[in-house]
Amino acid sequence: MKIWLVYATLCTFMWGLWGFLGKMASRSVTSKNLILLGVLGGLIIYPLYFLLFHKHFTFSWKNPDFYFAVIGGILGSLGAIFFYLALSKGEASRVVVTTAMYPVLTVLLSFLILREGISLSKIVGIVFALAGIFFLSR
Repeated sequence: MKIWLVYATLCTFMWGLWGFLGKMASRSVTSKNLILLGVLGGLIIYPLYFLLFHKHFTFSWKNPDFYFAVIGGILGSLGAIFFYLALSKGEASRVVVTTAMYPVLTVLLSFLILREGISLSKIVGIVFALAGIFFLSR
């Protein structure tokens, strides 16, 4: 099995549990506290990850792509805030599937800006994903 597929599968599993546990917590924890507790979880895991797997690392502020990473982190954090707000107001089955549609935007932007190829199967997948959102939101 290719390593990227192992990582993607682990990511899917972790994010699946993240959505489920977030909804469980939202039964009695306010969305504001969900956000703060989520940040606390990150403050625990990220330093451990770097200590265990990346003891020596460097980065350059001069690299323009560095700023894409910073902006991506900001947008990811904002997305998490809206995710918890949505979970506190809606059904997990609807919120999680709706928010899991972010790859549609990624595929479209990658095609338009990065000039990555888009196949018929990707287009069909996007159409089915959007149809799924439509049916789940009803």
